[in-house]
Amino acid sequence: MYKTKTLLLACSLLTFLVSCDNEPENHQLTPVEGSIILYADQTTDSLNFYTFDNWSVTPQVDWINVVGKSREDNIKYDYTKCYLYTVFVSAKPNTTGKTRVGTVLVQSYDYSYSLPFVQLGLLNVTHPYFTADSWLSEQANIPEVAHFELKDSAHWTSDSICFTVDDNWELTFADETAPDWLSFGEQELSGLRGKHKVIFTLVPNTDTENGRETKLKLVCREITNEIVVRQLPDKKKAE
Repeated sequence: MYKTKTLLLACSLLTFLVSCDNEPENHQLTPVEGSIILYADQTTDSLNFYTFDNWSVTPQVDWINVVGKSREDNIKYDYTKCYLYTVFVSAKPNTTGKTRVGTVLVQSYDYSYSLPFVQLGLLNVTHPYFTADSWLSEQANIPEVAHFELKDSAHWTSDSICFTVDDNWELTFADETAPDWLSFGEQELSGLRGKHKVIFTLVPNTDTENGRETKLKLVCREITNEIVVRQLPDKKKAE
């Protein structure tokens, strides 16, 4: 989960009125998050907002649902009390292979806002070098399709793949045949949800002209992401 915060006064949708008995009448709908980003296998999250009044939360796409209460119609107005509400939502796993965007409409009093939910088409792979985290710092560069690549020197003898998943996972060779220069030994190539590190062994590449590569598949909740492992040619011998 990755959330951008919204704290600007312009986003608060706040108004002040005066009632007949000269008490201030405040109405406010202030979002806490500017957007929410999920990995492809993440299925639960929450949104938060401040208000004095009755409210409703309505997903605008069929892959997002509200978990529990989606509206509140029994708030007794009190101009001295502004409440923080948390609404839990669920998302279907993103098996499309592409990043998708949906919105959730939040309404209170005469105000409303649409909160963007971005569900990536990729799993949370933190190593190799091309990772999901590297795109999240600049949301405009979030890729539409997952692509992970790991480059190893000709002389490296081991490396690893690190990832965090929300459900059972499996790591396999894409063509179901292991190359003779990369192996995982006796390690388990499947497991439960959580943070994992899978270490693999490399045979040094003695070819001075050609590199080599193999493709792996990381699968979780019917989501498949490809990881390319490349081993560079032996430049030292070429010199």
